[in-house]
Amino acid sequence: MKKWKCLICGYIHTGDEPPEKCPVCGAPKSQFIEVTEPSAPAPKPAPPAAPDTQPAADAPGRAAPAAAATAARPEPVSPFRDSRYRRIFDLLTEYHGHPISVHIPNGLLPVTILFLVLSALFSVKGMATAATYNLGVVALSMPLVLFLGWVDWQNRFNGAITDIFIVKIACGIIVTVAAWFLFIWLLVNPSVVTTPHPSRVAFFMINLIMLGAASTAGWYGGKLVFKD
Repeated sequence: MKKWKCLICGYIHTGDEPPEKCPVCGAPKSQFIEVTEPSAPAPKPAPPAAPDTQPAADAPGRAAPAAAATAARPEPVSPFRDSRYRRIFDLLTEYHGHPISVHIPNGLLPVTILFLVLSALFSVKGMATAATYNLGVVALSMPLVLFLGWVDWQNRFNGAITDIFIVKIACGIIVTVAAWFLFIWLLVNPSVVTTPHPSRVAFFMINLIMLGAASTAGWYGGKLVFKD
């Protein structure tokens, strides 16, 4: 059975033909190459020893299949290779800057919304205040998360434009805009959480949209990491 490798994310597909679309990153069929592995030669009877006989391991062309297999697997080249900041960008990717930074909003958002819901149900202003501070940290961290995500996208995936990356970028923008909007709203009108009013419905709907966008981006990020 043949094996095919996605040049964008490295996913390996087994089958007679590559898939129409990569199930991990959404790359089209044209981004797959066949992975060829050198096969072990069938054992042959050992020829009579002769002083001038060249060892079989050094026979010309013996390493050709392995070389061909290596040549058929081009690795993504960082677009920052000619940048004066190349080393910094490579280190950010090597030490997982984006996955580390994205844990800040992903960890705070559920707690923030929980505090807002409890504050609305029991009119606890302290929880609304805590939620405001948490939301402020989310809003301040998102520009860094987006920047490090862009670095990862360029370094690991050559900035490939596929459906999955478009969704991830869109979700990141939604979370950033919503976090800043809600944070400013709470600073201007903190009573929106505890005061029954039609605007409170809109406030919580935006919170749910923000949480859904963050969850969607995280789910697709998991697909890219675990290749499933």
